Amino acid sequence: MLIGIISLLVYLFIAVLIYRKTISALLALPIMAIALSIIGGVPGDAILSEIIGKGSLKLATTYTTTMFGAVLAELLNKLGIAKSIVKFVAEFAGDSRFFLSVALILITALLFSTLGGLGAVIMVGTIILPVILSVGINNKTAGAIFLFGISLGGMFNIVGWQMYMDVLGLPKNQIIDFVSHFGFVLFTLIIVFLTVELSEKKNIFWGVLTAVIAACGFVAVHWQKNHGIGSILTPVMPTAESNPLQNISFQIFAAVIVLLVVHAYIRVRQKKSDLPFIVYLTPFIALCLALFFQWPFIPAFIAGITYAVLSSWRSDSIKVLNQSIIEGITTVIPAIVLMIGIGMLITAVQHPAFAHNITPLLQDCLPRTKWQYVLVFTVLAPLSLYRGPLSI
Repeated sequence: MLIGIISLLVYLFIAVLIYRKTISALLALPIMAIALSIIGGVPGDAILSEIIGKGSLKLATTYTTTMFGAVLAELLNKLGIAKSIVKFVAEFAGDSRFFLSVALILITALLFSTLGGLGAVIMVGTIILPVILSVGINNKTAGAIFLFGISLGGMFNIVGWQMYMDVLGLPKNQIIDFVSHFGFVLFTLIIVFLTVELSEKKNIFWGVLTAVIAACGFVAVHWQKNHGIGSILTPVMPTAESNPLQNISFQIFAAVIVLLVVHAYIRVRQKKSDLPFIVYLTPFIALCLALFFQWPFIPAFIAGITYAVLSSWRSDSIKVLNQSIIEGITTVIPAIVLMIGIGMLITAVQHPAFAHNITPLLQDCLPRTKWQYVLVFTVLAPLSLYRGPLSI
């Protein structure tokens, strides 16, 4: 019990140091992992080989996925795909503040199913926010609209899914099942928010209609799951020996690549440098391949990168790709270092020598019923906001 109390005090002490910016999380997490291991009585050889050695690689799949996602995000930026999509949607939505807001939220969500990081937020924000403000929406509502889009898209960001799989041990199907349900809930709340905030009688009908459609979508997905038909969003995982869905989709995508190579050759001969319409499908590629065709996340991102380069091919495409690889990975280096520290800390607290001492303290604090769960995490939800202590 004493060891558990000391461990909690060390955790709180380092958390305060991080909050006061005395030490960065990049350094604090490895220090905390080693300190807790020593306090918990983990042998020195285990600290070296398991906590530091294996722990630093625990989230290797996650930060490798993050790097490929960052390359695709940087490519979308350098090619101007994200900016072009936003402008096209803004022109298509017309002058209706309600439909423009809904369209921009959905586009922001689409972009952030692939994008991630502060740089992406700034890039998309400088495009989205002026468009929203230009139709007379006030600053606070515009900011909320943008944040709703980021949150909705973040739910479908497959880099985040990989972290849930590695850190929490969740299977992909369970994550997709949750997202497919909660996405409808969040979208319904967004529609209610817009209907109230824009305060226009003509929007009430469209707001109610859109909310009802979203609610029906939720009920349909839930009914499909509970009646054993199986959802297209949560397919039964095939055996490791054979995956027909992956095989067929790979063959189809290979044929698409051949067509894109021909398309790129034609663009070179015609000396075109504009963005063709097919390039706007880029944000969908990685998400659809992972969501519907069960591709692993890294191959899905590589497919998205390949599609983006070939569909927008121009004389400097290879140069742009090289720059995107270097600059994209550079932007996520702090996140990767953070994940290395997280891996060490997770390995440390899961070590039997440490877990034996801390478990008795935590067992009495954990919610045991669904209403306790809802109450506790509703009260503590603010602590999980941007880089909060409960943020994964």
